[in-house]
Amino acid sequence: MSWEIPVLFSGPAFSAVTLTSIINTVPFAPNLLGVMGVYQVDGVRTLDIAVAERNGQLELLQTSPRGSPPAQIAVPRRTVRKATCVHMAVEAPIGADEVQDALGDLTLTGQPQLQTLQGLVDDRLNGPFGLRQRIELTHEFHRLGGLQGVVVDKDGSELFNWFEFFGIERAADVALNFGAFTADGAAFEVACTNLVREMDEELDGLVLTSRRPVALCGRTFYDQVYGNKEVKAARKNRDAGRDSDVFTQNKAWTSFTYGGITWVEYRGTKSGSVGIAATEARLFPLGVPGLMQQLFGPPDIMGLTNSQGLPTFAFMPPERQTSRQAVIEAQSNPLTVCLRPRSLRRLTIASG
Repeated sequence: MSWEIPVLFSGPAFSAVTLTSIINTVPFAPNLLGVMGVYQVDGVRTLDIAVAERNGQLELLQTSPRGSPPAQIAVPRRTVRKATCVHMAVEAPIGADEVQDALGDLTLTGQPQLQTLQGLVDDRLNGPFGLRQRIELTHEFHRLGGLQGVVVDKDGSELFNWFEFFGIERAADVALNFGAFTADGAAFEVACTNLVREMDEELDGLVLTSRRPVALCGRTFYDQVYGNKEVKAARKNRDAGRDSDVFTQNKAWTSFTYGGITWVEYRGTKSGSVGIAATEARLFPLGVPGLMQQLFGPPDIMGLTNSQGLPTFAFMPPERQTSRQAVIEAQSNPLTVCLRPRSLRRLTIASG
């Protein structure tokens, strides 16, 4: 009895719906921003997303005599802009020799061992070097870009520049002179307070009841924050220091709160392809509904077009299957959005 690979991998166990369910089940790190819930995640049925902006503001009212005509309120201008989901796809083969080893008991049963074949597929999807890890790593890369207001591709080209999109200027970088912070001063705490004030001003109109300022730091920047004289004195005098909060539990190396900001040492990839530069930090507001969104559009797969998007889709394209190998494809169609990019700040270490 002989079996061709395309025949073995046919049937509902290897359908696009089943494989998509499998690839969206297993979590993967580095995924700190995903686990923290920085982004509101949702699926959409179209590739184009409309972003509406209302250019209105609150104003004081002038008093007037009773019976006089009321003041007229100008209708806020409404601008609608369009953004389009990007597309990324990657594939992995399963060779004939792998199938042969997996079907060692085939001669005893006379039937393909679907559970064993499913194991091969699951390894390609969710194994240590599987398709899901590559896509999830890219999602995290996009999320880090969203915290700068500019999402870039692997080659550095811009995918989404939300400053240009909304026609606004980027907020200036802030250079902190850690050497100037003394044990008996409060210059660093004042600087932190001012940063939070400026952040809240840019978030005017959004719900801030659960807002929590967070700074994701490179290792050198984090050491400067944690080790400067003012923070060291605060730890000693007020027992302020490392805490066992959500960041520590979710694969950040360490974190603590000072000056109303939670400082987190972000752990990226060893190669540095996904991470934060050692001497920089990214300050952003956590817990502001609707501010940061990661939307996912439908795939370019027949039968799934116009369906609600998911973070990842997986399927076996019929045109890629041969008698010598089966091919599994995974794809994602994300749109990583920051609606108030001026609330984001890049922090650096001042020279001298």
